[in-house]
Amino acid sequence: MESIRVPATKDEIAQTFMALAFRFGYRRTAVEDVARQLRISKKTIYEYFPSKEALLEYALELAHRGQRASVESRLTETTALGRTLEIVSIALADARAFYEQSPDAEMVEPPEFQAQVNERVYGPMVHELLEQGVAAGEFELADVEMTTRFTLAVGMEGVRQMREDPASRPEEATTQAIRRLIAGESGAARPAVGPPESARKSKKKSKKK
Repeated sequence: MESIRVPATKDEIAQTFMALAFRFGYRRTAVEDVARQLRISKKTIYEYFPSKEALLEYALELAHRGQRASVESRLTETTALGRTLEIVSIALADARAFYEQSPDAEMVEPPEFQAQVNERVYGPMVHELLEQGVAAGEFELADVEMTTRFTLAVGMEGVRQMREDPASRPEEATTQAIRRLIAGESGAARPAVGPPESARKSKKKSKKK
């Protein structure tokens, strides 16, 4: 007796689309491919999403929520710098695991798609941590937004190298470059003892006494 296919949910459609897009590229992944993978009709997909672009937007948001929860559950560091570097390490480890599990993936997608995914998933997390680090006096940044973008760009370069040369090991160099970007040439952040202004005021008071 043939088993009855349970109707696909909106999230299942989006997750399947994202998996195919990562494997074969966004431009080469069609709604028909998702329907075939889930053994449903295109009409079912269009009942949820009016276009491929709408499907991508929802898939990105879904990936953001799921990946953020996954990453946060694995963080162990307590400082803003430490957690930022952990996020980068987790992203690189996940990318390597994906490439090792899918050695036959065509990987034809231009880097803009991967950058869009990373910006939606990792961008907000990195930005929040950099703001926290500045507010706590852990490190100083002239432009948090720009530093966030540079951090993502450096991470993307590490993923690109890993993707083009599976034998390469860019993880340590990538995290060290980001450490220097955030904490300066020494790569060491100051202890988070409060905003620099507070420290300066305390010194002034002690001098008056």
